[in-house]
Amino acid sequence: MIDWAFGSPSNGGYSGTLLSAIWSSGQRVLMGYSIAVVLGVLIGVPTGASRLMGHLMDPFINLLRPIPVTAWVPLSLVFFGFGFKGAVFLVALGSFFPIVVNTIEGVRGANRSLLKVGRMLGARGWRLLWFFILPASLPSVFVGLRLGMGISWVLIIVAEMMSVKSGIGYTLLDAYSFGRFDVVIAAMITLGIMGFLSDRIILSIESIVLRWHREVSIHAES
Repeated sequence: MIDWAFGSPSNGGYSGTLLSAIWSSGQRVLMGYSIAVVLGVLIGVPTGASRLMGHLMDPFINLLRPIPVTAWVPLSLVFFGFGFKGAVFLVALGSFFPIVVNTIEGVRGANRSLLKVGRMLGARGWRLLWFFILPASLPSVFVGLRLGMGISWVLIIVAEMMSVKSGIGYTLLDAYSFGRFDVVIAAMITLGIMGFLSDRIILSIESIVLRWHREVSIHAES
């Protein structure tokens, strides 16, 4: 791990290439995850709020959700080829489903009394959705965001093993082919660290956005 992180690239092998691998994988994860968040929330909120949208989207989502992301690899290679776009597509596809499902369930689980209060205050349409339904669904949305981020780091390894020539996943596979199991283990540790740090960032944002929720949750007693 020390040689991978701080060694000199002139020494050959994997020396000094850790930051480059993290940068390559991180870009793909960030891009794919961002696409999944935008699509997951934009689709999940109206699907959960509208009965008609729910009838239309639920079968479609639940039909695609059980398909393993690895099954999409051949189509990804056909449409996006080897490289950045294919990896981003696989990450976005895999992390989209936990985000959209948790968003839908969060919206559907919004307190009915809260909606009555909103209507009494004159909120209708998008105002009711934006100021009442969406805030009430945020605890569930953040659960989806955390699950989606974890899956993103899993899928980037799959994507880089199959369609790109850089990043943590590619280094892991390349090191395995040369019998460098020290690098394989270092890549596994790095993946765990990156996933942990990403989750901590989301938790930090959640603690700020959902401060009101923390004050009324069971954790407020401790």
